[in-house]
Amino acid sequence: MNEIKINEDELKGFDEYRSENLVLLVGTNPLPNYVAYHLLSMPSSPKSHIFFVCTKTTDTIADNLINVLKIGHDKWTKIQVNESNGKDIYSKISDKLKGKQKIGLNYTGGTKTMAVHAYRAVEAVDPDSVFSYLDARRLELVIDKKDCLTKRVPINTSVKPKIKELFQLHGYSVNSNGHIFMPEMCKILGNNLYEDFSKWCKENLRANSPKMLNKPKLRNVILPVNPPFEDLVIFWDGCSTLGELANKWNKKVDDLAKWLEGKWLEDYTLLSFQQVSDECDIHDSILGAQFNNNKFELDVAVLKGYELFVASCTTADKKGLVKQKLFEAYVRGQQLGGDEAKIGVVCFASETSSDASPEIILKEIEEEWYLENKFRVFGAEQIPELSLRLKEWLNSK
Repeated sequence: MNEIKINEDELKGFDEYRSENLVLLVGTNPLPNYVAYHLLSMPSSPKSHIFFVCTKTTDTIADNLINVLKIGHDKWTKIQVNESNGKDIYSKISDKLKGKQKIGLNYTGGTKTMAVHAYRAVEAVDPDSVFSYLDARRLELVIDKKDCLTKRVPINTSVKPKIKELFQLHGYSVNSNGHIFMPEMCKILGNNLYEDFSKWCKENLRANSPKMLNKPKLRNVILPVNPPFEDLVIFWDGCSTLGELANKWNKKVDDLAKWLEGKWLEDYTLLSFQQVSDECDIHDSILGAQFNNNKFELDVAVLKGYELFVASCTTADKKGLVKQKLFEAYVRGQQLGGDEAKIGVVCFASETSSDASPEIILKEIEEEWYLENKFRVFGAEQIPELSLRLKEWLNSK
């Protein structure tokens, strides 16, 4: 998944809707503009030009789009408008497009006022213009052309941004863990050992208290070797204490304790995504992403086309903690992936819980946030078969 290419064969299906002069309305979410550029522009044409209609607030986002899309300096124009002033929007767009032909307007971004008056302005300059917007729910490009029935064109995986590009569109640099740590051990933990091991961690790394042991005490923790943990002995590689293992694995002992206690679930989740990546058209992924000067974090995220799937991971089984993790993932996922983003949480909530089962948590979230088909809660019983459950999620509509 290192080399990511736009699907040229699928993109040919959009050739009849492309325009030499493409007008894009820039809102706070730049992803629709990124997608529309690839579907509707004509970068190989010497007359190709992109008009970014932005506001004072979204001017920087327009700059980010220009940089990420690598549009030549003579191939774009920014039209800064007052988003609530119809006359200003109409007149500025009309002035810039005067005398132009082969115009296209994608009005997915921006405000409703911008869309209405940009449409009027473009139609007045060239009645034969191609008007379009992206349907986030159905992942389709909707074409509205004069004297034609509205057309819906499935986008599927025609456009494949990189996850790092999503961050760059918002002006963020991103750091990530990179590779999955100890994948074979993660598989064993995920295969019905996670609950026993979680209990061992609470008893030995926290001494059944809310606070982790201090570093000297952590170093002296004896690694488990007796049943049911005999399959883990091979990974201890001759070490008998956590301190020895930290030295062997070249990790700080407190970081290792955190990984054993629950961070391994992030690695296991990405591993589960990767097991179904080919059949589910996943083309990019990221693990432990920190951005905005490390103020924010994404546990696991993958891309299928331009549809972002974000999975938050926690060993918590309490409803409040699980909902908090899901909400944090929702905020970051919406920020990066827009309305198309789907959000999930992998947790230890049990189906047998009377008030905190995955089903109950999901039902409460959808009712409280007035959102349906946006979230998934993967509970304790689903962890051994997580790749199968993720496959169902990735292929859901």
